[in-house]
Amino acid sequence: MRSRLTSRRQQARCQPAGFQFNCPTFLGLLAIAWSLASCCGAETVEPALEGGQESQWCYARGSWRMGAGFLEQQDRDGGSLAILRAPAFSDCRFQFEFNVKPAGSGVRAAAACLRASGTLTYYWLHLDTKNDNVILVRSTPANTWIEIARRSCPLDDDTWCRTAVVCRGPEIVVSINGAEVLKAADTALAAGRVGLGTSQGQVQFRNVRIEGTVESQSEPLADETAKLPYRVISRGEAAGPYQAFPDACRLANGDIIAVFYAGYGHVSLPNDDWPKGGRICTVRSSDQGRTWTEPAILYDDGIDNRDPHIAQMRDGTLICSFFSLERVDPSVSKRGFESQGVQIVCSHDGGKTWDREARTLVSSGWVCSAPVREMPDGTYLLGVYRGHACGGVIRSTDKGKTWSQPIPIGEEAGLPLDAETDVILLNDGTLYAALRSSTINMHYATSRDLGLTWSPVQDIGFKGHAPHLYRLTSGEIVLTHRVPATSMHVSRDEAKTWLGPYLVDSVGGAYPATVELNDGSLLVVYYEEGSGSAVRVRRFALGGDGLESLAWE
Repeated sequence: MRSRLTSRRQQARCQPAGFQFNCPTFLGLLAIAWSLASCCGAETVEPALEGGQESQWCYARGSWRMGAGFLEQQDRDGGSLAILRAPAFSDCRFQFEFNVKPAGSGVRAAAACLRASGTLTYYWLHLDTKNDNVILVRSTPANTWIEIARRSCPLDDDTWCRTAVVCRGPEIVVSINGAEVLKAADTALAAGRVGLGTSQGQVQFRNVRIEGTVESQSEPLADETAKLPYRVISRGEAAGPYQAFPDACRLANGDIIAVFYAGYGHVSLPNDDWPKGGRICTVRSSDQGRTWTEPAILYDDGIDNRDPHIAQMRDGTLICSFFSLERVDPSVSKRGFESQGVQIVCSHDGGKTWDREARTLVSSGWVCSAPVREMPDGTYLLGVYRGHACGGVIRSTDKGKTWSQPIPIGEEAGLPLDAETDVILLNDGTLYAALRSSTINMHYATSRDLGLTWSPVQDIGFKGHAPHLYRLTSGEIVLTHRVPATSMHVSRDEAKTWLGPYLVDSVGGAYPATVELNDGSLLVVYYEEGSGSAVRVRRFALGGDGLESLAWE
């Protein structure tokens, strides 16, 4: 019977005089391998991939199956990871073959894990067969996608691909089918275990072999998953492989309802796999964010419905605001799509059912990325924006039956305000609007007549995308936003000055929104960008020194 883990010592050897390589593309990799062997000898490990050997692996994520000579990940919904428990290597050569099945609408990627000290701390080599990318990232418990390098590389699915990864000091070199495809350096991780993984794909691995210097004094592999400061409330093909742009609100009954965009990518126009394009999905929590329902489709009408936001009016009506993209001829738009204006759907039963057809409030040219805000006199306001030109609002004085044309904010400033406008009412009756810019600081404007006219825009003093304004029961105003990372500013003087930024999470993506919980803590919902994106929530206490991360009970 084959042993569970085959291991043998290889003595240092010198290159024979006059030896010549027949494959120039392997020259650099082989030179590193010779260097490894010449130092102090190398240990070679060939894991036995067969039934009964599962205990040699830590299945950190996913649904794994071990067969006759292969290891297979069968769950296509999200990321998966299997780490070889021992030994730990410093310098090493890690080689394997992978085969990605042509199934599912996600990125369909295999992966290698290198120098892992825990279930969330490692280098991750992402091998994306759908987009033909090889990406090297570093994962930490705080941020699982710190990109180091990426290269375009043709990767065929339903084909066995030979992969070799050489780690020597800070240098990492990757070859696919005998050709070097990526070379990078990073000093953060010096040693650890190796593993195999996937991002949204059914993948098989075989012929796994590791040769390198063993770290005999290494610590046991740390289980870091339980220490995550956030919770993932939606990931994977239950909603869509790409999930982004979330929002949340607390209902009158105490439930928290979140909405988000779900598709196959940042823009998801209809295709063979997604004939109706991107859609709006929703999840709900009835226990203050501890647990969440499975994702459900809130709205999907056959084009790319996106950037949803949700709010409950005083009469109980739920309004979900969003915009949609529709494919057009490239002669009309170089991007191949155009927006179809600002839209809403409503629910009159607490979100159990929704309008079957959306209402378009503003025609093409204007879009939105904010919830409807109800004023004390019953006026509805919705922040809108037009391209990279200006922000604005639209108003309704009849409970949303009719809406005004957009009232621009900052149109005369000549500034690049791709605004994603949001508004909040200050205690003195002034409306305050925050507007994004991708190239300069965020800006703001004020209105003394509930949005009919606006002051000139002014620099808010810091950068930020996707502003979300929220008043706490304490009276403080929190402004969550993207850039830097996922952040929050706090005002204790009615938006005259802002404290922060306070870090919510180090991930990009973001588009955060805040909800105050029963105990006064803050729930922030946001998303992680990258392959296998997901919607997260994190809980905080706000004190005089900023945000304090709170553990989940």
